Amino acid sequence: MKQKVLVVEDEQDTADLLTRILEREGFSVLQVKDGRQATALVGTVRPPSLVLLDLVIPYVSGPEVLRMIREDPDWKQVPIIVLSADSYEPDIRRALSEGATAYVTKQKGSLGLLEAVKQTLSPGPATRRAVAKSAAATTRKRRASAGRQLGGRPRKKRPD
Repeated sequence: MKQKVLVVEDEQDTADLLTRILEREGFSVLQVKDGRQATALVGTVRPPSLVLLDLVIPYVSGPEVLRMIREDPDWKQVPIIVLSADSYEPDIRRALSEGATAYVTKQKGSLGLLEAVKQTLSPGPATRRAVAKSAAATTRKRRASAGRQLGGRPRKKRPD
């Protein structure tokens, strides 16, 4: 049976590209375009193997969706990779401290995402911590090489 990945992404071109990349790797993909659709699934359907979660989505924000998943008894162990165009260090620390398994910037491109997905889904108790540390370190090192690979539109920078 294929592992199922829930993709929570509001930009349709990015969601379609993520779906193609994951399906090519043998995953089954369920796409939703906003936080309201994502939260409607939590507790009502069987949990997926993995959630790819954009932080900036309509209706219910990515951090709120993350909290709801972590509070649901059936979903709380599902690995969550936060996928964001933003590499703002406080957002990365916050997402990881609130239960994200890893944080991948869209600028890393599809190879960085697939690396995080494979590390996250590989067996082993230390995987969660290693992926989180690896993702945070990689995010700091590599920022803008493949920005257009995932089709994300540039977003406004937050004031410091």
